Amino acid sequence: MDVLNELVEAIEIERLKNLGDFEVQMSQPLDERVAKGVTMSKLRVEFEFYAGLPNKWCSFLSDSDKYIAYAKVYCENNISKFKEGNSVRLTNGAYNFEMEIEEDSPDNFILKPNDFNVKHCRINGKNYPQNNWEINTIHSDITTKLLLTTAQLLNSESDRLNRVERFLNGHIKNTYHNHSQKVAHLNDSQNNAYLQAINSNSFCIIQGPPGTGKTETISNIAKQLVEAGLKIFVTAPTHTAINNCMNAISKKIGDASKVVKIGEKAQSKEIKENILKKTRLTYNNYVTSVDCNKNGIAIGATPHALCYPASKKLDGWEFDVAIIDEASQLSIPLAVSAISRARKYIFVGDHKQLDPIIPKDTKNEMFAGSIFTRLAKVYPDDINLLNTSYRLNQSLIKIPNRLFYNELLYSDSTTKEDKEEYHCTYHPSLLNGVAHNLVLHNVFDAQGRSPYEAKFVSELVYDLVQNGIHLKDIGIISPYRAQVREIKKEVKKKLSSFTSGTFDLLFIDTVDSIQGQERDFIIYSLSNSYPLESKTRLDFFYSPNRLNVAITRAIKKCIVIGNYKIFDIREEELSDHEEYQNVKPSLDIFKLYYDLSTKIEINEGGDDEW
Repeated sequence: MDVLNELVEAIEIERLKNLGDFEVQMSQPLDERVAKGVTMSKLRVEFEFYAGLPNKWCSFLSDSDKYIAYAKVYCENNISKFKEGNSVRLTNGAYNFEMEIEEDSPDNFILKPNDFNVKHCRINGKNYPQNNWEINTIHSDITTKLLLTTAQLLNSESDRLNRVERFLNGHIKNTYHNHSQKVAHLNDSQNNAYLQAINSNSFCIIQGPPGTGKTETISNIAKQLVEAGLKIFVTAPTHTAINNCMNAISKKIGDASKVVKIGEKAQSKEIKENILKKTRLTYNNYVTSVDCNKNGIAIGATPHALCYPASKKLDGWEFDVAIIDEASQLSIPLAVSAISRARKYIFVGDHKQLDPIIPKDTKNEMFAGSIFTRLAKVYPDDINLLNTSYRLNQSLIKIPNRLFYNELLYSDSTTKEDKEEYHCTYHPSLLNGVAHNLVLHNVFDAQGRSPYEAKFVSELVYDLVQNGIHLKDIGIISPYRAQVREIKKEVKKKLSSFTSGTFDLLFIDTVDSIQGQERDFIIYSLSNSYPLESKTRLDFFYSPNRLNVAITRAIKKCIVIGNYKIFDIREEELSDHEEYQNVKPSLDIFKLYYDLSTKIEINEGGDDEW
């Protein structure tokens, strides 16, 4: 790989793709944009206003105009792809406000301007239109500008470029120190990875399949490195993943002066105690600060924070070690931004789980897969596999172990089989049956949203709650955000006796949002009756990695619900499809999953063909 040229080309490819996608979306008729989930229209909005000035960059307004604190947006049928954290544009005629989604519920959104945009978000507080508002996506080139900073850095420093290029092409040979002190409570595979990470001079690759304790391993590695007086950069594709790591590290270290999270307030909301939270920390400010330890520190931030001077978050920092978690979801260009500012790299991930969203069919090696996939290919003998699952019991581990891990995983002796007897109103055979069930039905109501499956899910939740199961122990997932909202509506109706506060404890979200988490009970709604007939986005729906994540979140029971047509894969009908050769290995995984699963068929239409 020619790193510099490939990186510059990749940045331009992604910029043009994002711009092209945005222009195509916005050129479509309104009803098509709404149907595709990139626009919401005919919305009712209620504004809440600041009593005074939101910040020092805002000037005083006339008596009638007010700065918007937040907007509550009401919608009857939310099928959009928007989610919490997205930047959107709220418009109505001449009014045009750039805001961020603070809260996403089935019936409404809460939008809030950030500190920079709030000065532009002002309106007559007593006389403004409440109806016919519209929400659209926003196009931004900020990622392009940040990544170009990394390209400029590598172009100007040949030694740095050479080190990164040799690493990504598999030409780095590790040398090792002789630290031999293991961590008493870690298992053998975790200790092997721990010692490799501590002793290696250049890099370490750790594969952490579901429930194998990769966060525990990371936290012990970080603790040892910080205690050795090193400057550690902890990063991941999302703030949620970074926060999860920082919380685990802070528990080991117990000193806020040694653990720092960089991010805006909303990006650090999961952060717990013994962590110093800052929006930025330049190296010069760190040197003179009184609240940061000077002899060993772990700083968590996204890779973009090291794209200085375009980013001011961590201006001037060079790190001894970069720990990259969820590396299987990190693109190579973003990974380059992180490793360009560090001397040693520790990658933790699992290339059998979710991939990053990257441009396809570009012939650019930067977009051939995630950074973890790249490293697994060029350093196959350097992968340290964590092989003991503390989540999946012997019944739940069988299918993923066969499908994805070559039978190399083991259930820890602490995992337990669910032998409870459940008294159910709706589905006793499911809850009292085997640990992993595939429920097949013949209701054709879905391409991304299935009212039938949503109702079925709500009945299962009712049965579980009826047996004293706490909502916080249940996880409900789907590939599609529209189905997430449909399920939320149905479950809320079914559990109408519960307060909204209690309901918030129930996890209902996309598969992509649950990676790294677990629940006692997982219900997976596939919500697509026509995936093969439509022949669109087959690679998304039939993603083996997404299936792996979905079926490996459960501690006690996993229930997958889908139309039988999903598994009615007839290759003779697909062989002429342009995606067929690329998607065939994925279809084979789904067929094998079908064969390995315990199936329950529910005939709702009297159709005997299946």
